Amino acid sequence: MLSRAARLARLGTTLLPYSRQSLPRPARLYSTPSKRANAPAFAAQQSPFTRPDYPAFMPAEKNQGEPFPLSTDMKVFLRRRTPYTILPTPLPDDRSSELNQLYFTRSPTQDLFSVMDACLHNLYDVPRAKQIFERLRTENHGDPLLEPRLYNSFLQAYVDMAITKDADNRTMWVEDAYHLFDTMERGIEHVSPTSGTYAVMLLAWLR
Repeated sequence: MLSRAARLARLGTTLLPYSRQSLPRPARLYSTPSKRANAPAFAAQQSPFTRPDYPAFMPAEKNQGEPFPLSTDMKVFLRRRTPYTILPTPLPDDRSSELNQLYFTRSPTQDLFSVMDACLHNLYDVPRAKQIFERLRTENHGDPLLEPRLYNSFLQAYVDMAITKDADNRTMWVEDAYHLFDTMERGIEHVSPTSGTYAVMLLAWLR
């Protein structure tokens, strides 16, 4: 029988061809890909971003044989008729009417309305706006430009002045608001109160 040492020596001789030195080395890190870019299997695959199921934009749903709704809306918009307003012919200087004054307001009157709007904005100069307003009511009595919306704006300004900006003269501003409201209620200046008029006065009474 072989001794233990002899058996180990024979085993080492048998395993010598399969030692670490004879094992295959790993591939290099910069090895080429196993599949070519133009391989048939790779060429048959498509990116999801190039497939027709995923276009560059998402169009609106449409029925076959019909154009996009956006295209239809644009065609309708382009075919619509242009709206316009027919103004009456201006009257001579020796004649007057309410409609003529409404459509062809004098430039000085338009300037006064612009000044009033600027003075009423954020209660900038309500006393000056009030002075212009009273003069227009006296000189242009019954003018269609003096509409309820303008009266409501002054009612709101008077109430705000009495509550916030000029509380020291609260009584004066409240009386101005009441007199203007009473004028609208009576119809003296051909201006009737609206729902906005009653809303302003109700809020003034609550405050």
